[in-house]
Formats: sequence, C-alpha cells, structure tokens
Amino acid sequence: MAVKQNGVLATFTPTVSKYTNQTVAANANAVATNGWAMYTCPTATLTSAKLIVANNTGGAATIDVGIVEQTDVIQLDALGSQPGSPANYGAFAFPSGTPTNYTTSVVLEYGNESGTFQVGETLSWNNSNRTPNAQTAVIHYSDTVNKKLWLRNMSHPLGLEVSGDTNFTGGTSGATCSAGSSYAGTGGTNGHSGIVRFYDSLTGTIFLQNREFRNNLDYVHLYANNASEVREQSNNNLNRSNGRIWRPVGTTVTRFAAAGNTTPATEFIDAAGTEVLVSAVSQCADYQYITRGKSVSDASTFELTGLVLGSYQTIFVSSSAAVSFSLIGFEETAESLS
Repeated sequence: MAVKQNGVLATFTPTVSKYTNQTVAANANAVATNGWAMYTCPTATLTSAKLIVANNTGGAATIDVGIVEQTDVIQLDALGSQPGSPANYGAFAFPSGTPTNYTTSVVLEYGNESGTFQVGETLSWNNSNRTPNAQTAVIHYSDTVNKKLWLRNMSHPLGLEVSGDTNFTGGTSGATCSAGSSYAGTGGTNGHSGIVRFYDSLTGTIFLQNREFRNNLDYVHLYANNASEVREQSNNNLNRSNGRIWRPVGTTVTRFAAAGNTTPATEFIDAAGTEVLVSAVSQCADYQYITRGKSVSDASTFELTGLVLGSYQTIFVSSSAAVSFSLIGFEETAESLS
C-alpha cells in the first residue's frame, strides 16, 4: 500500500483553536469550541495512528475522545410531535449509504410561480446582501402543494436573506417563482444540507455529514475521492490542521421574511416529503466515545494508541481545558479486491 501522509495528521486545542463559518461577521469570524472532529480518514484510505494529549494547563483536566462517522448527530423530536404522530421512527424515510442520499432543512416558500421546477436542477437568484450577488442552490425536493422548494448545496448559507422582492429561476426547467413583501407568506431559512451517513430508524437519529464542514477534508467535495482531501505532500501540518470551517446544525433556524425574521424549530425533509421536527443536536453519540471523562494530570501526557480508521471515520476530541491533542500516524491507500 502506498503511503499518502505521515507524521502529525492533525492538531487541536479546545477553547483555543478556532473555527469559522460564513454566517459570522467577517470582522469577528473566529469561534472557539470545546469539541472538534479533528481528523477524518479520506476515501479509499486506511489510517493507523495514536492520539497524544499534553496537559500544561496548570491543573488536572478531563478529556473525551470518540470515533464518529458524522459531523452532527440529529435527534428527531418525539413521535407525538411529528406530522401524523406515527407509531415509530421507521415511518420516516432518510435513505443512507450512498453519496447522493441528501437531506436538508433549507426551504424557500414562494409565490408567483410559473412552470414546474425539477428536482436536481440548479436554482439561481440575485441577492444584493451577498458578494457576489449571484446565488445558487440545488433543488432537493419540490412541494408544489405548499409552494415550497427544499434546497441543498447553497452557494452561501445566508443566500435567502434577501432585500426586497426576489425572483428565482430553475436552470433546466426555466420555471420561475418569487419571494418578498409583494408575496404574502413567502420567506426562506438559513438551514443546513448534507449527506445522510446513517439513519437510525429505531431511535429517530440522523447521522449527518454537514456540507459546511472542513477539517483535513472539505466536506463540500465529500465522496469525490481526492478532491476532498487537503493534501500536503511536504507534510505541511499547519495547512492541514488549521483550515477549520463549520456551521453546526441547530434546533432552530432563522426564517427570513419581509414581515420580520423568526426562529422556528428546525425541520428536515425526508424522501417522502414529510417535514420532520428536530429536538436535539450533538457532535458525538454516547456509544461512539472510546474514552470519556478521562483525567489527565497537569504537566503530563496521555496516549491513546492502536487507533485504526477506515474511509470517513473521524477522531472527535473534547475538553473544557486547553489541553493539546495531536494525532500522529500515517495514511495508506487501501487495497481493493480485484
């Protein structure tokens, strides 16, 4: 097997290391966090590594480490709060396991429609609040009864925060619609889209690979083989480890409308067009932790060895103290059966 990367694969210091996202003002766009999915194994790759935790904070610190396969663990609301009050979470369809199993909480409520929009086509519009003004998204689901377009792959997460009346056009169908003060009931959300890694229909949990995430992989290009990798043949660990971008899924979204913005509960659309309510979001599920509440004394190190990751498995770390996490190992191209 060919070695792809070796040495320090990723670093992270809770409460100190920063990430950013496009919804944060450019003059204050660094956000600190206690937890981070610090490294993801690329496609067709096997990673063998150890995690070293150095504590020089002046006091004992506790750490959590997990192996995850998602950026967001989305817990659906109680069945009695869902449309139709189904008997179990198997009533909802969130296909998973392939690069095209998307879901989204981005929705455009429109009026003044003409023509028929097509699922999978690119929707275009202009937004004077954004630079560049030209905005795009992909239509994930079209609800013609309720006049809603569910969108994914937004060119900007605030693309639907528009000023005045706005016209939207389908790139393939040529269909059009509008939103704004002239069209009562119209508006759009700053929701999220991504790929469903797995849907647990027993517990109603969506394991989402959020499109707006980047560690050593750029999740915009997830499943696009090497296009997603932040490859540094010179082993430039700084470039690999510090380009962090994330906008976590929340339990509410902002709905932009001419009548005033509101913050309704987050809803994801399933494959059958059911708008499913969310109750909680986390980064790591309880059963994904490999150590939790581990105490590391001051002026000492802790090593977690024997870590082996396959494609798109991720090391998640968390601490309320500014300990230093370093993942050291190597990546090799995985052999496939001929």
